[in-house]
Amino acid sequence: MNKIKTIATLIFFICSSSSLFAAKEAPMLAKMVKSGKLPPLEQRLPENPLVEKPVSEIGKYGGKLVLGTAFFLDDERYPARLDRNGFFQFTYPFPSDGPINPNLAESWKWNDAGTELTINLRKGIKWSDGVPFTVDDVVFFMEDIVDNKDVAYIWFYEGSFYEASGNFPSITKIDDFTLKIKYESKAFLFEKKYSNVVWAALPKHHFSQWHPKYNSSSSYEVLNDKLKILGANSEGGRVTLNAWAVDEYVPDGKLHMTRNPYYWKVDPDGNQLPYFDEFEILIAGDRPSVGLGNMLGEYDHDHMWTGFPHYSMWLEEQGKPGRDYSIGFSNASGMKINFNFDAEDPEARTINRNVHFRRALSLAIDRKNISRALAFDLMTPIGASWAMDSPYFDEGSGYLYSEYDPKRARKILDDAHIVDRDGDGIRELPSGEKLEMIWDMYAHDLYTPMSEMIVATVGEVGIKLILNEAHQTLYRKNYDAGNYEMSTHDFTDYNEPLLAIEKWIPTKPGSPNFHKDAYQKGPFSPEYDEFCKLLRKASTSSIEEGIELGKIAGKIMAENVFMIHVGVRKRPFINSNRLGNMVLESTRVQEYGNFDPPFRYMQVYEKYPPKRPN
Repeated sequence: MNKIKTIATLIFFICSSSSLFAAKEAPMLAKMVKSGKLPPLEQRLPENPLVEKPVSEIGKYGGKLVLGTAFFLDDERYPARLDRNGFFQFTYPFPSDGPINPNLAESWKWNDAGTELTINLRKGIKWSDGVPFTVDDVVFFMEDIVDNKDVAYIWFYEGSFYEASGNFPSITKIDDFTLKIKYESKAFLFEKKYSNVVWAALPKHHFSQWHPKYNSSSSYEVLNDKLKILGANSEGGRVTLNAWAVDEYVPDGKLHMTRNPYYWKVDPDGNQLPYFDEFEILIAGDRPSVGLGNMLGEYDHDHMWTGFPHYSMWLEEQGKPGRDYSIGFSNASGMKINFNFDAEDPEARTINRNVHFRRALSLAIDRKNISRALAFDLMTPIGASWAMDSPYFDEGSGYLYSEYDPKRARKILDDAHIVDRDGDGIRELPSGEKLEMIWDMYAHDLYTPMSEMIVATVGEVGIKLILNEAHQTLYRKNYDAGNYEMSTHDFTDYNEPLLAIEKWIPTKPGSPNFHKDAYQKGPFSPEYDEFCKLLRKASTSSIEEGIELGKIAGKIMAENVFMIHVGVRKRPFINSNRLGNMVLESTRVQEYGNFDPPFRYMQVYEKYPPKRPN
């Protein structure tokens, strides 16, 4: 394993070193060098810049990349996630197809037990203000920020720094560019975890001035405010390793970024990335406005706010004058129905724990009709399994109970003596509980009509579902508190389930959300108990062994329908044709960085200037 990583790293070194001789930079930076405002490029690049291979071709410098957003999220995803700065990185746009690659780390090595990881950082990387990046920045981020209970800001993917037990590994600085991380158990999975984080370091020289540990006159309230990206006093993203640094934020208006002159990645010809000089995100107001704005050319790309509701409009307008765009598709998770195995209502709890109910409910969903009516036949029915493009997917069990078979659903219920005893059209368990469940959900342009179709078809086999639609904020509050019987979600964390194992098995009190009492009271069934044991073992095994164990666990999940997956979607997204090196297919899931990383914006370029609507 380590030999392979060494060879891969050497290839990166060779490519990087050879390209350095012909290193080039953006004209705007060359002007700054000429005027004395910046040091020469060879002093700004690391010893071995990371070579990013473009999707199609070497790009050209200049221009502004503009995206629209319905509103700014609290953890605004664009500056934080458009450029992943973990130790390692996935192979994009389809991470499950490729190896784990170097990133901030040039090389790494495990001890034989898999409990110690030695990381060699890329020498010579600098922050966007020109200060050298070292192990001190990693230790500061991981110990003083991530594992500090007084730091209130929620770091996206912060769980990727912890072991499944909740233990935070110990970090030892060997020298400025070498660190050793020690874990309680086998931790080979951390190669994937450290590929999935937003960043593995923060600039200590910048943020320590507001950290109470280093400045007694400051407070955690001040620090937490500074760490954010959006805010009048925020400093997040201003000093960065990203391709662009935040330099302007207008609440309810825009977020503007300008290229990082010290960016540490180059293309195969030695051109310092990114190609675009500026990156801007504008408030559109709502989802329809984002979809329309991209169609009209006001924005250059969207894969987050738009989808099926905009697809027919895009198809109808494509190719007309002033409509300069292409439509791509992401492999995206579909709607998940969660059963609360610890529902407060004892009847709901008993029904959810009945495997016959769960199997019959899944068979009574007409997935193909839903796909035809609402998803342009771009949804593939699937069972309660891992994703079809996941290395853990088991072809033999992945589609169990996903076919529409109301006759079989009725037989399963009849054979289990779950029948309509009082003639009201609703079946009852042998113990008397009616198959009448409250199904919590939030307003959603696709999931709402899907849910209404499901209510109709499952009602035909004697199961009554009552939709309870609430505002997303209230819905989420109830879900997090375990105050629901059934609920609707995106089926997330199913490509690389071990990266978010707390979403599947009890690793601490309150996890997972669909079985909050499992940690203290034990699993609700022997099958779920075995599922937990397999995933727990997989999380501390080698990556190869973990995949095999994950497949077995996935088979148990599919056979017992621990939750319902309606289908995997080919979700439409939109690209302006003026953008070069844009992919038209990608994987859009949380475990691989969610929406942005597959596009690798640093290698996208402007083929011709935009024609924005007046």
